[in-house]
Amino acid sequence: MRSNVELTIDLTEAGLDLEPEELEALTQSVADEMTELTEDIRMVRESEIPEGGKPALAGFIPGILTAEVSWKNTKAALDFLGNRFYGKTLKIEYEDNGAKYSLEYNNQRQLEMALSAIERLSKVKISVAQVNVLKTVN
Repeated sequence: MRSNVELTIDLTEAGLDLEPEELEALTQSVADEMTELTEDIRMVRESEIPEGGKPALAGFIPGILTAEVSWKNTKAALDFLGNRFYGKTLKIEYEDNGAKYSLEYNNQRQLEMALSAIERLSKVKISVAQVNVLKTVN
């Protein structure tokens, strides 16, 4: 069984053309609306972002949330974001055992394909069944 998925939700690239205060209000609104889909969701504090990150108001970075979601609720959370930001392309960046994947979607069908790809990619195992060594004779 899968453990919870940690999501970082970045609304800053959505092209919403909002003032920082409006973006912070939108971020809080999205967090409030997603509460039932997550184990935990919160706005990201400036201290949680490496040096050189985005500046923040009141210690929070407008437009960025972190959420802990059960694997079962991952699709519902991503559906919610897709519906909330209809017409925008959403990007999924996923890391599993050091391998990083980046997928994009902007509709339900593409989301299902992206989640299916993540499921398959996270289970990829490579094994070598047989190695043939050729010996040269002089």
